[in-house]
Amino acid sequence: MKNIVLTDIQKDALIEIGNICAGNAATALSQLLNKKINIIVPRMLVLPIEEVPAAVGGINNLVTGLVLRVLGDLPSTIVFIFSQRDALALSSLMTGKPVSESSIIGDLERSALKEVGLILTNAYLGALSSFVGLGFVPTVPELIVDMAGAIIDYILIELSCKSEFALLIDSEFTEPTTSIKGHFFIIPNPEGLEIILRSIDIK
Repeated sequence: MKNIVLTDIQKDALIEIGNICAGNAATALSQLLNKKINIIVPRMLVLPIEEVPAAVGGINNLVTGLVLRVLGDLPSTIVFIFSQRDALALSSLMTGKPVSESSIIGDLERSALKEVGLILTNAYLGALSSFVGLGFVPTVPELIVDMAGAIIDYILIELSCKSEFALLIDSEFTEPTTSIKGHFFIIPNPEGLEIILRSIDIK
């Protein structure tokens, strides 16, 4: 695996993209829920795909993952990863159903999370598309509750993903009574990350 060393310009551009993505997503969620949602991006970085589980708490950490295939100019896989608590809190924002210690991710929560996953994906990809001049078409999300390592294995094996690197946008959703942390990964096809970085350099 070759290493990717980002220039300062690329790092600054990725932070800018992350903030624009977050702004788009916050606007979309605020309009949908009719309440003010803020989203901040504490970090945005490129990491080897085998390090993704460690970035979300370890390979044996039970998480909820929303997985989407992306078609268009830059075929990719996208995965949102949330802790169980944060996934339930996010679905509660959508459904209005209170979260308790005994709450589980049932059919209602799954439907709500898939809907919010598609909304967030469109908002994030819209910002990325505008910045790099490429078209993205996301498919319907698949929701998986499993260990973080198993979700990455699924992406690599079942989806035949050949990528070596993932672009991580950490996201924190806040409103007056809730704070939700999520991890948004764009896993482009093998040439995809270089295309994104090259687009940044051209700009």
